[in-house]
Amino acid sequence: MTRAVGAAGGRLRFVLPGTWANVPLGDAEVTARFVKQLVLRQVGRADRLARARREAATELTRNAADAAALGAHTYLMSLELLPGVPFPAAILVFDEDWPAAARAGLERGDVAEALREAYPAGEVAPQRHGPVARVAEMTRATTDSGEELVTMRLEYHVPYPDRSRLLMARVNVPNIPSAEPFATLFDEIVDSVTFVDAPEGDDVTEAAAAGAGSVR
Repeated sequence: MTRAVGAAGGRLRFVLPGTWANVPLGDAEVTARFVKQLVLRQVGRADRLARARREAATELTRNAADAAALGAHTYLMSLELLPGVPFPAAILVFDEDWPAAARAGLERGDVAEALREAYPAGEVAPQRHGPVARVAEMTRATTDSGEELVTMRLEYHVPYPDRSRLLMARVNVPNIPSAEPFATLFDEIVDSVTFVDAPEGDDVTEAAAAGAGSVR
C-alpha cells in the first residue's frame, strides 16, 4: 500500500510505502502534542509501559528538535513497510543552495556534471525529474549470533525543476541485513517526489497538527 504525502507546506509530494509518521517541525508545542499521541498509539496505554512511552517520547521529541535546528522542513519516520512488519527508518528533507563547485557545470547547462562536481563522492543517476546525486555511507556491525547488520545513510541531492536550488533528502536506516534492496526502495521514494507549483493544503501535516498522526 502506498500513499502520496504532502510536505513543506504543500510544496512537495512523496509517495511512501506502508505506514509513516510525518512529524511536524514548525512549532514545538504542535510537535510535542503529535509525539505524545503517536507514542500512545504505537506503545500502548498500559501503566507498565509508562517508562517506555516516556523514553520514546523524549527521544522522538529530541530528534525532531535536532532536525528543525539543522534546517529540515520535513521529518518522515517509517513505522511499518507492511502490516505487522516494523521498519525503523527516517527521512529528513531540506532545501539547500548549490555548492560553489557546481557553478561551472550549471553555467554550461550540464546539470549532471554540476552534481558530479558538487558531490564527487556520490553517484549521479537519472530520475524522473532529471539527474540526482546520491551519497551513500554504510556501517557494518556483527551481532552476538554472528549476523552482520548494516546501518545505511543516504543523501540525495535533487535539483528543483528551475535549477535554482536543491532538495536534499537525508535517509537513515539502522540494522538491516543487506543494503541493496533498501537503497533501491529509497531511490524509488525520492524518484516519486513531485514539486507542486502552487502550494496546496498539506493534509498530512494538518492531520498531524490535529493529532491524527501516521500516514498509511
